[in-house]
Amino acid sequence: MTAIQKQYLGVFLGICSAACFSTKAIMVKYAYMYHADTVFILFLRLFFSLPIYIILAYIYSKNAPTPITKKEWIWVVLLGFIGYYLSSLLDFIGLKYISASLERLILFVYPTMIVVLNTLLFNSKLQRKDYIALGLTYIGIFFIYLGNTESTSRNLIIGSLLVFGCALTYAFYIVGSGKLIPKIGAQRYTSYVMIVSSIVVIIHQGIANGIPDLSTVSAPILWIGFAMAMIATVIPSLTLAQAINILGTEKSSIIATLGPVFTIALANYLLNEPFTIRQGIGTAFILTGVFIVSKK
Repeated sequence: MTAIQKQYLGVFLGICSAACFSTKAIMVKYAYMYHADTVFILFLRLFFSLPIYIILAYIYSKNAPTPITKKEWIWVVLLGFIGYYLSSLLDFIGLKYISASLERLILFVYPTMIVVLNTLLFNSKLQRKDYIALGLTYIGIFFIYLGNTESTSRNLIIGSLLVFGCALTYAFYIVGSGKLIPKIGAQRYTSYVMIVSSIVVIIHQGIANGIPDLSTVSAPILWIGFAMAMIATVIPSLTLAQAINILGTEKSSIIATLGPVFTIALANYLLNEPFTIRQGIGTAFILTGVFIVSKK
């Protein structure tokens, strides 16, 4: 494979990752149409994906050059709890109150939160472009709220706060991951984190509702959970890791800005969610801000 062909492959994998991740909110909305419980939806997502991550953890651990230290294990457990359990739980609950389009756009402020967290935790200096990116992103949020068509202001506030919490916890997860991945390896780290998250979700499900008998669950909910596990979790996590390996973090982050566009298009087509001019302007501001902050 030539260098150019490899670059095209990286771009293709990055687009696949963004497109697959963008389906998550749509699937959660469909699950709610069948009156599925929030924790149970999260349980199905990680229950079906867990075997794959266990296999990957075994493969990458077998060939790992160095063992993981006790301190690194503590961080893996903490970030697994925060990243794909707490963050996802806040996100899924938030989707009860706001549209999939709005959820995706609020969630996508996390790259600017990463900049702020790096400044607060590691004394990284904000550059001029970072201030511009932050300004554009939150101006975009303002325009989206101006064009909001949610049913009630109470739902809008509750849902937005929950998804902002999701974005913040996910940003913390990314910042922490950036410190661990060079030591542990991307695939091994991702597998371990997902296993931790799955265990926590299973415990939560057991405490809240008991371990379910899947034979009694309706087929549509099971299929939605399976699709979410494969299409919105396993496939995008693996394709993103490979895209980063080929293109690097900067280019992969820029390609990821296609995610909200995919979600908005799918929500409009599949869920009949309206999309106003003001929301379009807000989307443009947010994506421009994310593009700027992703550039080195």
